Amino acid sequence: MFDYIIVGGGIGGVITYNILKKLGKNVLLIEKLNYLGGCAGTFEKDGMFYNVGASTLVGLDEGLPLDILLKILQLDKKNLPVIEIDPSIVVYVGDKVIYRYTDYEKAFEEINKNFYHSNNKELWEKIKKTSSKNWESIYKMLPFNPKNLKTLTKTALKNIPYLLSTFKENTFTAKDVITQYVKNPDKDYISFLNSQILMTTQCYWDEVNFSFASMGLTYPNLKNYYVVGGMSNFLENITKDKKDILRKTKVLSISKKKDVFTVKTNKGNFYTKKVILNRTIWDYCQLLDENLKNSYCEKNIKKYSKIWSSATLYFWIEDKENILNNHHYQVLHERNPYTDSYSFFVSVADQIDNRGGKKSITISTHCKIDFWENLTKDDYENKKERLKEFILNKLYKKVPAFGKLVKGDVMVGTPNTFKKYTERYRGSVGGIPLRREYTMLNYPVGITPIKNLYLVGDSVFPGQGYPGVCVGVFNLLLHVEEDFREVFYRHI
Repeated sequence: MFDYIIVGGGIGGVITYNILKKLGKNVLLIEKLNYLGGCAGTFEKDGMFYNVGASTLVGLDEGLPLDILLKILQLDKKNLPVIEIDPSIVVYVGDKVIYRYTDYEKAFEEINKNFYHSNNKELWEKIKKTSSKNWESIYKMLPFNPKNLKTLTKTALKNIPYLLSTFKENTFTAKDVITQYVKNPDKDYISFLNSQILMTTQCYWDEVNFSFASMGLTYPNLKNYYVVGGMSNFLENITKDKKDILRKTKVLSISKKKDVFTVKTNKGNFYTKKVILNRTIWDYCQLLDENLKNSYCEKNIKKYSKIWSSATLYFWIEDKENILNNHHYQVLHERNPYTDSYSFFVSVADQIDNRGGKKSITISTHCKIDFWENLTKDDYENKKERLKEFILNKLYKKVPAFGKLVKGDVMVGTPNTFKKYTERYRGSVGGIPLRREYTMLNYPVGITPIKNLYLVGDSVFPGQGYPGVCVGVFNLLLHVEEDFREVFYRHI
């Protein structure tokens, strides 16, 4: 009998597993694939490793979520398989090249040089101030549960000064606030702002509040890291106790009798008092026995219907001379007819991970899910080929070095690919967009209607990537695990 069984080895599942293990709990983690990380993991193909999606790692700065996590787990940051990178991204828009440096002043000069405006300094100081205030206040907002009036009231009263001082930032869209400073930004400036906001919020500037957008716009100013050996290696490194991790194990169903859950898998049945699913709010009900199923998932499918997936290209290039010495490139372009996106993100393996002179490349872009549904096999394959050609042509035009290097066969991933391997609803990637109508009091939490069954991941806390999912885990454990509270508040 386990204290907890965690289903899914994505970021949320692995972080939860490690914290509960550190608290002395008897925990089992079950993962369908042979690698950890899910949509932020790493797979191998023909002797090369490829990151599943964009491969930036942030959140290790002092006081940020991964720093707090390491302190809870009593791990030394110096032992992590990471390399600090700067600039974090090189952005190509129109005829401009913008280097997103960590140093704020240096980063601002790049922006002002390319998109000069007399009020730029004032605008970007506002963005920086808002983002910093959010990070300083984020732990004070926990535990957060808009569905529980008592918890919500207590949290609100504790944060009245912050809530009052950021009312405008949390109410108005990013577009509303930005255009108060820069009245008529040109097309390239708008494209640049939208590309940076979309990466972390899954929204454009007229959909998301300024507060969330400011964190996306300053995310390159955080310390960005490359994970040696691929993104999965970060999770493998922080997981010291692997004896209770079952890989390549598929959960078939979850049932409950009295206060005990039975988790049925292709490798036998396991029993537990509590279940934590690293699944989304749209699809976790698929795992439940008929007696446990309810309408919660169907309601969420209708309520949070505007979601993204990703389209990806994976290949290797020969780059023995390290010509491509930046790790991340972002190319902005006209509308992609195969994804409905306006940019793509290129992740390049570091020279340290060079395999026989070859580096792995992952290109990812936001993708509308319905563009890839209900296609015949021939139409699907033809569409993948056209998508590949569209992206590579844009890449070679903006960064000619990519086109001059020898490359291997290109593998193409679509929402269908993500659905197959991650089993996420319709192949969704990136959680719930932080649209104003979805966030704050409307955002779901990881506490389900079923007693002692919980969720972690990117669909149950308003944040994306490692930092957002990590804070979401903190939030859930503050609600459900008394032993965690003392440890958490000791380190923040």
